[in-house]
Amino acid sequence: MAIFGILAVVSGLTGGIEKLFIKPEPSKVIIRSKVPAGATFISFMTGQGFSTGTASEILAAAKPVYDFATIIAGREAIFQYDHTGAIFEKLIYKIDTERQLTIWVATSSPDGANLTAQVLEAEEGLVSPPSHAYRQAGLPAAVGWLVEVADIPYEVKISEASGTIETSLYETMVGSGFDQRLALAVAEVFAWQVDFAADIRSGDSFKVIHEDRYLDGEYAMPGRILAAQFINDGETFNGYLFEGPNTKIGYYDEKGKSLQKIFLKSPLQYKYISSGYTGARLNPITKKVSPHRGIDYVANTGTPAVSVGDGTVTQAGWNGYYGLSVTVRHNDTYTTRYGHFSALPKGIRKGAHVKQGQVVGYVGSTGLSTGPHLHYEMHKFGSYVNPFKVEVPPTEDINEQDRSLLEALTASFTL
Repeated sequence: MAIFGILAVVSGLTGGIEKLFIKPEPSKVIIRSKVPAGATFISFMTGQGFSTGTASEILAAAKPVYDFATIIAGREAIFQYDHTGAIFEKLIYKIDTERQLTIWVATSSPDGANLTAQVLEAEEGLVSPPSHAYRQAGLPAAVGWLVEVADIPYEVKISEASGTIETSLYETMVGSGFDQRLALAVAEVFAWQVDFAADIRSGDSFKVIHEDRYLDGEYAMPGRILAAQFINDGETFNGYLFEGPNTKIGYYDEKGKSLQKIFLKSPLQYKYISSGYTGARLNPITKKVSPHRGIDYVANTGTPAVSVGDGTVTQAGWNGYYGLSVTVRHNDTYTTRYGHFSALPKGIRKGAHVKQGQVVGYVGSTGLSTGPHLHYEMHKFGSYVNPFKVEVPPTEDINEQDRSLLEALTASFTL
């Protein structure tokens, strides 16, 4: 555990540092709050009853571990108070789905000679939150803060999902009560084997063995897909999550062939394709017949679009009739372009390195556009190519030295 905002105080103390682990009172007041849109860390904390000075102290103490300048709207923060609801004890902020930041109050001991770190772990007998007026954040004789970033302590259970499709994988799974995030994850596993927007047939079926994550005894989210099967128009596809001493983690079939390719099949979850790759199209704006050297994916404004492969951003910003756009150079052969964005994520700029599946922009209708969509292009050796007709090589198959490990893994699942 890292300690910040304490050392300067400790140097002036004669008794050194003493860590005292105190069992909390039988009941604690727990306040759960989500960061509102447009909030800064300071405005969010003052809205919870903290003074600007205290919020600034916490901001500074956390900065060596996590910069709250990146606080994200919609993320949950948990505030723990003593049993009266008057004295603040700790804050837990969910950085993402995997990590959380915890900040504890570090207080001086009654005689002032030693530093006491009140690390209050147990949260037994939680009581109902008091009113906001009652909950104005008080502090003990604070001299600093304890700051820690750690994995979220999920409890993981193995579950199974299966079904027969009538309309789409998404509608079937969500309609059967499965988490929509699980449906999207299944589509990602088989993204290069099945076009889930065009290839689905009534009667197709799926089976998924996956993790479910629980937090504080309640379901939180789906975890990893461990093994999955999808039957599309009579053809069976199997995928197993595998990592070996000589094989990088990924999804492989029972023969050790990678299900993944160097490029994703599409850069976003879309509604439909409004314009395909063609040498002659009536332009809806100019009303002239001209080539359309890309794919137009219709999606809601704000839908995230991702880079189809690893690469380096060579252009990010306004780009003529493309509007707000991003261009990614993947290697000496391939470049892709994404146009008409409404906004770009922080960090997407010329020279930035991006990974396959990383968000590079949000769907919009900037530039020469009649409505919200993503214009997607692929270039090979500098020339336009149809992304749907490019023979994209797969990522590496398993290393032969790991084959026996894969065979043992596949034998442990029944698909």
